Amino acid sequence: MFGALKGALSELLRHPVRTLLICQGILWSVTLMVAPAAILEGSRTAAIERSSELGTDRIQIESDAGADRSIETEDVKDLREKILEADPDSFVSGISAADALFNGEKKMRGWVLYSDAEELAARSLKMLVGRWFESGSQPPEVVVEENLVEVLLGSTGLPEGLIGKELWISQQRFGFVRVGLKSFSEDSTPFIVSGVVAKPKGVDPLGFGKDHTFSDMVEGVLKMLGVAPDSAPWLDEGLSVHIDRDASAKLDREVDWTVVSTNPSRITEIGALVEESLIRRGCSPLIYSNAAWAVLASPELDGYLVLHDVFFLISALTGLVVLANLLLLTGRRRRAEVGLRRAEGATRIDIFSQFFFEGLLIALLGALLGAAVGVGLAEIRVRIDPSELLEVVWPWWTIMKSALLVTAGAALASAGPAWTVSGVDPALLLSERR
Repeated sequence: MFGALKGALSELLRHPVRTLLICQGILWSVTLMVAPAAILEGSRTAAIERSSELGTDRIQIESDAGADRSIETEDVKDLREKILEADPDSFVSGISAADALFNGEKKMRGWVLYSDAEELAARSLKMLVGRWFESGSQPPEVVVEENLVEVLLGSTGLPEGLIGKELWISQQRFGFVRVGLKSFSEDSTPFIVSGVVAKPKGVDPLGFGKDHTFSDMVEGVLKMLGVAPDSAPWLDEGLSVHIDRDASAKLDREVDWTVVSTNPSRITEIGALVEESLIRRGCSPLIYSNAAWAVLASPELDGYLVLHDVFFLISALTGLVVLANLLLLTGRRRRAEVGLRRAEGATRIDIFSQFFFEGLLIALLGALLGAAVGVGLAEIRVRIDPSELLEVVWPWWTIMKSALLVTAGAALASAGPAWTVSGVDPALLLSERR
């Protein structure tokens, strides 16, 4: 048995190009099965395990620009109650933004975000030092984003150096705000810095990574079509300070942006609840969630993958037919070699085993190459995709299943040609003068 296996391996290594060409059908059939599975399994796993980082747990809502009524604080409060009834582990935060001018060691334009205690969890922000502000604290507290540390304290400033300092905020005309470490006027309000948060990760409401290929182009096209939201730089540029909405008496009730964090597997359900709740209250919401996750989580996608299984079967059957034909043709071309081995004492089983193993080894080679090519194509697909979510893993179950199927098929396809070739009679070859 081992002699037959060694002989089969030697024959395939003696003709590597022919071996590679014979296994093409099997190679591409396995590729068709592995490539989509590599992306699907990797992305679904990442969407659950790294939901806060990739934004798959988030629903972001804004008011339609042409709506008669904007979303207000009472709407957010009602929405929070309804969502917590459906999913107690969810978080809902309403945010209003105001343009600001920061005066410190440097001057910089940014934003003041009027929000609430749930913004930290809803947006999955990461505290560098300190803690989030406490609602109703006296004096009121403020949280600073890390990019503003250098603006306020200079290039040598550290986040720890801001904790406990007074940050004066003064309302100006037309909703403009001045922020600095010193008082600007009599109506300036002092806020105590309670914490510094890291700059938000560059993932937009649709789940596109800011550093990914084609992300800007795709986002621009979607904005032209009215599918993507307008830019909200206060959410991702890291140049904002966060204060309690209730700490500003002059602030109106309108909310610019509402963020909901929930279980990624319930995004569609919670999104429908958000839409229903706000429409009932007379609002016209625009709702955004991770576009790639919406596709990957849909049950229809599993039905689509069945189509890949059909292509796999068609390609595998074609490859196995080619394998059987080429083994038969190769066997006839090697009749003299077979006859010589029979004359030297090799049994028919020995000849059959070698040709049979040649078919199995070709199938296994095709399966291994197909798995590698499939994962490689999946990696290329992910690298040129604008979505931050898509990831690739080795789908071992799919690889083993496809390898088992093509190996079983190769065993059936190789048995007939191997048995036919092994029946060569040396005496008949001599009579034919071979």
